[in-house]
Amino acid sequence: MPVNVLFPKVSLEAASGRIARWCVGDGDAVTAGQVLFEIDNDKAAVEVESPGTGVIRTLTGAETEVDVGAEVARIYASGETVASAPAKTVESVIAAAPAISAPSVPTSTSRKGPNPTPLARRIARERGVSLEGLSGSGPGGRIQRKDVLARLAAPAVPDAAKERPLHAVWLRRGSGVPVVMLHGFSADHNNWRGLFAGGRSDWPALAIDLPGHGQSPRAIPDHLDEIAELVEATLAAEQVGPAVLAGHSFGGALAVRLAHRARLDIRGLCLFAPGGLGPEINGPFTEGILRAKAPESLRPWLELLVHDPAAISDAFLRAVMQQRSDDGLMAAMRAFAGRFFPDGTQSLSVRAELARLPHLVRVVFGRQDRILPFAATTGLPGNVALHALDACGHVPHIEHPELALRILSEVWRAA
Repeated sequence: MPVNVLFPKVSLEAASGRIARWCVGDGDAVTAGQVLFEIDNDKAAVEVESPGTGVIRTLTGAETEVDVGAEVARIYASGETVASAPAKTVESVIAAAPAISAPSVPTSTSRKGPNPTPLARRIARERGVSLEGLSGSGPGGRIQRKDVLARLAAPAVPDAAKERPLHAVWLRRGSGVPVVMLHGFSADHNNWRGLFAGGRSDWPALAIDLPGHGQSPRAIPDHLDEIAELVEATLAAEQVGPAVLAGHSFGGALAVRLAHRARLDIRGLCLFAPGGLGPEINGPFTEGILRAKAPESLRPWLELLVHDPAAISDAFLRAVMQQRSDDGLMAAMRAFAGRFFPDGTQSLSVRAELARLPHLVRVVFGRQDRILPFAATTGLPGNVALHALDACGHVPHIEHPELALRILSEVWRAA
């Protein structure tokens, strides 16, 4: 039995449409996933891929109006008998053009420079990507959507900046898409180690120290986009392509900005108590956590991070105290707080960007969070799934590592 090629529904209101261009000709051998034809209207340019492998026959002519769901071609296996073309156009067009034969598409062209499909051209224009020098994977070397996205997934790193601009540590090695982990204010890559106490994970994990934190440079960028550029360059230096982003607090806002910029091939987001959902933040905490110099004065501020004070162990307290011996690091974190939390306010907002993401996003937030208010999760957009945890403060990945690891692993598996 032949495989039917159907005209897809490209918008909610469309009942019919036109094929703008066939990328194959009648009698051509095609493979599953190969682009067969393009639909281009005033809202979108869509490439339609082959649902099977074989020889394509009985093509409906380009620019002929057809119903959504109508058959526009058939794919036959080798040696299979070719049946006559079915009636598949709307009545008015059938009457005017009872017999249509689609012209073959030449396999080569004398055109100089890139020859992108309409969809590839639109994506490149919207995201500021040059198509010069890009080899296409389509017929005759035509540039397709996946070729543009592949270039986006591998941002160029200047020769003078081959070393990663931010400190990054592989916490776990594994196979598949890596999880890139972005910590919050006054933490570093070690903030994520407690998550892995929740069980076994097979995915690779790369944790990055933000500017002014951990072992990254102490200079503080002026804007969130500048931090995003540093992360993008770091991932390029690490040769990370597709990735899942995990962000905590400030790192959650940064993850949303990275996904919104679309310079990386982001496959999913899991945000733990993300910042940037509203202006509120515990101002005394951001000041006190930096001002405290003795274990006795530091512990009360650390306990604000969690619902159960017992979660702040002596070992955790000692690790944070060790940072206090680095005057340059503390000065950098003070500058960071002054830049992004002036007057006890979050100066960054990513709520609107979150709503525009094409991804399904997981947000994990503690109901007893005393750093960022749980009320900030009110009115999250429909592409966001909220996990509201009871008996949980500002660090759900540390307070509930088993559940947090399970949620993040689900995001990774979906990617």
